[in-house]
Amino acid sequence: MALQGWYKSGEELLDEMKTTKLPEKMTALWFLGQAGIVVKTGNTLIAIDPYLEDRDVRSFPVPFEPSQADLFDFVVCSHDHGDHLNYHTVSEIAKNAENTRFIIPAPHVRKVCGLGVSEGRIIPAHENRDICLQEGITVTPVRAMHDEFHLDENGDYEDMGFVIRIPGAVFYHSGDTVEWDTMVEDLAPYGIDVALLPINGSDWKRKHRDCIGNLNYREAADVAGGIGADLLIPLHFDLFPANSENPAFLIDYMHRMYPDRKCHVMVPGERFVYLRG
Repeated sequence: MALQGWYKSGEELLDEMKTTKLPEKMTALWFLGQAGIVVKTGNTLIAIDPYLEDRDVRSFPVPFEPSQADLFDFVVCSHDHGDHLNYHTVSEIAKNAENTRFIIPAPHVRKVCGLGVSEGRIIPAHENRDICLQEGITVTPVRAMHDEFHLDENGDYEDMGFVIRIPGAVFYHSGDTVEWDTMVEDLAPYGIDVALLPINGSDWKRKHRDCIGNLNYREAADVAGGIGADLLIPLHFDLFPANSENPAFLIDYMHRMYPDRKCHVMVPGERFVYLRG
């Protein structure tokens, strides 16, 4: 039986990720809550921003312990916040899955090495520098504006999104971001099919708690519409009660403003299969 708040969890969820067989050019996604997504293409599993630390502030528990997550070929972390680059999650996966490699924004590589992850297992992410994971799978790190752009002393972005090209589709996971003036112009040339964007937004109360905001549901819809994405999947709306959003607002806005575009709200532990067109 799944944990409360999860469609599937534990060994049932892990087994589904391992055993799902996909026809050519079809992709499976699993939602891990917050910004956590697992992407499967062929036999390759890529986890993006998995947050598997059980803390009291969560609205629902972790689906499985990070020590059980020995199935991922790659773990991608967008920036150094605990719900994205989670030290406990990364260190436990590294300890229990010796073949997993980690894609980390270049400014945070040293921190991840300090978690016990050998440097040879870490792939530094630099803006617009393609990372070929294997034949047919390429990750392009792109900048993210987490309230503002943050660069280190080497000019590398600390907050990143990722364009993932796989057979049959192009996915964009933005990490945490607000919209910047040329965001649509920067992203449109990638030909993004699926946009995975935060919708929790920001407000006066959260800013005064030093809670950095993201796109709100209107902005996420407008960005997805502007770049011509086939499908919008909202993220970052469900895990923390004080920093959440009702995804029904997004569905209503999409229905009124982008009736020819698709939007799907995933529940934690759900498998969603995507085929372009």
